[in-house]
Amino acid sequence: MHEPSTGASLAGPLCNVTIPVFNRPAATESAVRALAQTSREVPFQITVVDNGSEPELVKTLLRLRGEGVIDNLFLLPRNMGVACAANVGWELVPAPLYMKLDNDTAMVRRHWLRDLLALWSHGQPLSNLGGAFNREMLRKTPGCQQTPHGELGLCVGNLPGQAVLVPQAVAEKLGLWNEEYGLYGGEDGDYGLRMLAAGLPQYYYLGPDYFENIREDEDARQTYSARGIDKRRLHRELVIRDNLCMGKLFMNKILYNSGLRSLAPMRRYAIDDVDSQGRVRLVERREYKEFQRDLASVAAGLNSRFRDYIMSYQLDTDTADAMRHVLARHAQAKKNNQGL
Repeated sequence: MHEPSTGASLAGPLCNVTIPVFNRPAATESAVRALAQTSREVPFQITVVDNGSEPELVKTLLRLRGEGVIDNLFLLPRNMGVACAANVGWELVPAPLYMKLDNDTAMVRRHWLRDLLALWSHGQPLSNLGGAFNREMLRKTPGCQQTPHGELGLCVGNLPGQAVLVPQAVAEKLGLWNEEYGLYGGEDGDYGLRMLAAGLPQYYYLGPDYFENIREDEDARQTYSARGIDKRRLHRELVIRDNLCMGKLFMNKILYNSGLRSLAPMRRYAIDDVDSQGRVRLVERREYKEFQRDLASVAAGLNSRFRDYIMSYQLDTDTADAMRHVLARHAQAKKNNQGL
């Protein structure tokens, strides 16, 4: 049995729980208050990073900070994406252990951090820990451990980013969240790819034993639809885009697994200043823009070959036979004598 590789010290909080938020004032306040009501026998701080929300939520966040419910509040000038917001929170409040918590997730288990650390101690020390949606997901991969502190599942893909714990020791090796993925999604899958490429384990705890999902209300739907954000399409295009080009996540998977790309991606934004009210000024790194420009020129040729491969794909013999059988059964097989 191991202690998670947190590098814990006696000074300051063990864990920085960072909640990136964008609008949804009711859900956000519920999530923050639920976390604040849990036990701090294992010390943690609540860090909220606002991604350019409407004034209603900003006023709510300022009130919660004034009440002492939020420990650290940082305000971004506009929506810079989930990855950027989480990175800002982690960079400005260093801790041996980080958690990224979604603002539609209410932590309801009073001793959640104590219990998760006890469960995690049965895994390898240099690893991540995230919540499985259900017991089937927890047990899907062989290697699930029955421990005195609950079941510890093994993840061979990527952990859901809803309530995921990342030790500082892991972040020192693999960096923080990849900021290439825009406003919504992709950073969780990317971190999983890097963990796998580095040979580091990822573990599941049973999420419903620790947190509840805050129901997506009309406010949530308006938050995305009013800004033309189609979450399902964005997730789909992480793998393959509508124009048959590689999605960003698919391309990075190839680069990571082939050993071509560093497993610690370059940060897109640098923190230039933080004022006394927590307003953060960010600048896009010149080296990042140059990197993306040069990468795009090479990716254009790769995408051309990728499209050609897709359009010229042919079925293997076994699949063709199975398809022919299905088509014949439903009178959709080609009749050779008719040429149709």
